[in-house]
This record gives sequence, structure tokens and C-alpha cells, in this order.
Amino acid sequence: MKRRLLAAALMLALAITLYPVQAAEATVLSGMASKVDYDNTDPNRYAIELDLVNQIITVYEGGIGGTIVLQSLCSSGDKENPSGSGTYKLGTLKERFGYFVAYGQYAQYWTQVIRGVYIHSVMYDSLKLSSMSRAAYNNLGKAVSHGCIRVLPHVAQWVYYNCPPGTVCKLNTKAVPNPELVKTLKAAIPPYSKYAQPTDSKPAIMEIPAVVRTNGVPLRTGFSTSKDKTLATLNINDRVMLLQLADDWCKVRVVSSGKLGYIKTQYLLCYPDEPVTMREGFQATSKTYLYASASTDAKRLASISKNAEVNVTGDGGKQGWYLASYNGQTGYVRAKYVKTASLMVFPYIETVAVSAPADGGAQGTQTAASGARILDGITANFRASASAQSTVLAVLSGGTPVTIVSAAENGWYYCTVNGVGGYLHQSCLLLG
Repeated sequence: MKRRLLAAALMLALAITLYPVQAAEATVLSGMASKVDYDNTDPNRYAIELDLVNQIITVYEGGIGGTIVLQSLCSSGDKENPSGSGTYKLGTLKERFGYFVAYGQYAQYWTQVIRGVYIHSVMYDSLKLSSMSRAAYNNLGKAVSHGCIRVLPHVAQWVYYNCPPGTVCKLNTKAVPNPELVKTLKAAIPPYSKYAQPTDSKPAIMEIPAVVRTNGVPLRTGFSTSKDKTLATLNINDRVMLLQLADDWCKVRVVSSGKLGYIKTQYLLCYPDEPVTMREGFQATSKTYLYASASTDAKRLASISKNAEVNVTGDGGKQGWYLASYNGQTGYVRAKYVKTASLMVFPYIETVAVSAPADGGAQGTQTAASGARILDGITANFRASASAQSTVLAVLSGGTPVTIVSAAENGWYYCTVNGVGGYLHQSCLLLG
């Protein structure tokens, strides 16, 4: 009986510590930011301290050292993959329940600290909540991660919805050891089999349709050009869904293959603040082929993956066949392997664009239309995305030559200057 009362008291203490009262209005941030339905959008309301000596996450109200509203054990990076140190402002990359491309596991409620370091839940083996890793759960309080900060799922959930981009986050590697606090927080964590997964009534985070702007764009396992690998090379108008959004990098899912990875934002065309629109079309129900004529004995012009969009243009002249086009080729598809479906509308680029190097860095040989320049007598902000609030890559002086890659979008042009891609507003340009 005493043990049951003690357990109940510990769970009550846990609930009080980890669930501070909220009275904020839910909001989704605009621009190149992950579309989270936040409970708090004020980056100055809370501050996070990640004590990597004691393996403790603490959230304060107002600033570091203020009133504690959340505190729990965490797991930071191991010796081979340190989480780093210093004080940062949280980034815009977030994901509700995502897959680690480099490690083959999942986690809930990702919140970017800096570059590829996130605060997120302990690991899962699949998208099923019952697959939560027992080892990761039991290792809370130890430095055993790949560099990210692992926490209990409901702690990650609270940070995800209440700590928006710009929230101060300090990675403290010089804290004084505090074994008593560690012991108290460890005791507040229920056994693995007793842990109750957090519920979430909010809609799934909105994925944004986008296309690749250039040829030869690498899809990578992460942000690092030295540690991370290239998974695939994408070309102009290849379709992707944006899972995490930021001015510098986005995590994407390639529509044609389902592959996940990271792409530099400058190589993507998207409209993150516009409503996603749908249209009626045809979609492959399973893997099939585009044939040169209405016969399975004919030459196969292309392999069509499951769920890929097929442009059916007419009757195939033979029962069971359609005349269709796919990936720029025209041929015939078997009617039983395609169906009408509601399809997402993606952007489309008419202009042939420049190529990107294998490391995901600045663009290379220019093949787009040139002859434009910055208006004389002004300076122009060369930005990372088509927004006056996005990161300024460079300040360009009047007369600077510009190569325009794609047509104006809401007053913006995607351009290259000295091989680097970015955006310029049409008011700054003299077109050749």
C-alpha cells in the first residue's frame, strides 16, 4: 500500500512539474517555418537549459534562472557525437513524428536547437507508440544519443508546442554535479511498462508541396557535407513534400520514391503560406509501366511507381488501355493499374535551371537567362527565400549582374549571383 501511495505521489509531482498551465492562443508561423499549431508563439516567454553534466532539461519562465516550469532527465550526445555547448536560439525545423534517415529509427516532437541537433522524444522502432525503445527510455540521464537531446515523449510534446523559433536554449557543459536532483528526477519517471504516451488532439503538421529548381540537387542524410551521405540526385521539377521547413535546409520526402532526406532550401520552389489545392487526375495503383504501344509485348518506355501521377490524355484505342504521358514521355498504360484520384497541385518551373554541386552547396554552371542587373543607385538584399523576412545572403550594389533562373513569384525572382542561388524582389532589378 505504501509503495502504491508513493508511486501516486511521484506521478502527481511529475504532472505538476511537466505540465504548466497554458493560456495562449494557438498559431501557425508564416514563411519558411514548420507549420506547427503552437500554444505559444512568444520566443521570450520561456528559456531552455540543457544541463549536459547532470543530463537534465529545465525550462524557465522569462529567462535562464527564472521560475522553473518544466524539469526532467534527458540524454545528450555520447563522446563520439557530442551535442556541443553554448547558447542558441531555437531554429524553425520541427516534425511531429519523424524518421531519422541516418539511423533508421523514429522519434516524436522534434524541435531544432542548432543545425542537426534537436530536442525530441526517446526513440521508436516504428510509427506505433507501442514501439518506444525500452533501452532509450531506461537510459534517460545518460549521454548515449547521436547528438540530439532525448526526453520523455510528453516533455518533447510540451517543448514542441510552447517553445517556438527564437526561444533561448543553453547547452551547459559546466554545471555543478547535482546527484540529489538527478535521483529525484529519476524517481519521478515511471517504469517503462507504466508510462502513458501523451495524447494529441491537434491536426497533423501540414506538409508543403514543392519542386526542385535545378538539375543535380543532392538529397542528403543530414546537414553536414563531411559526415552525411548523398541518398539520391534530384532534377528540375522533381516533386517533394516538405516535412521540416527553414531558410537554409528542409527535410523532404521525394514523391516518386518515398525517400526521405535534406535539401538546401535555395533549390526548392514552394509557397508555404498558400492553401494546398487539389485537382482530379489519375494515379498508379501499383507499380506499372508506360509502353510504346497498347501491348505488354511493346517496349517499356518508363517504370511508373505506385501512387505516381499519370497524365491520361485519351483512350488507348484498345480495351483496357489509356493513352498517357509520364515523365515527359508519351505512351500507353494498362487501365487496371491507374485510377482517378484527388491529386495535390505542385508548383512548376518552365525555365531550365542551373546545376547544383554534389555537396549541396552553391550552384555551378549557369544556363538560365542572363542580362539582368541590380538597379543603379541602390543596394538590394539577396535573400534565402521569397520573403522580405527571410535571411539576407548578401547585400548587392547597383549594377551587379544577375542571372534569372525562374519567373517572378509574387514579385520575387529566383536568381544566381556569382554562382550562388537566392531571391531578389522585382523592384530591385533592371531586366535585360
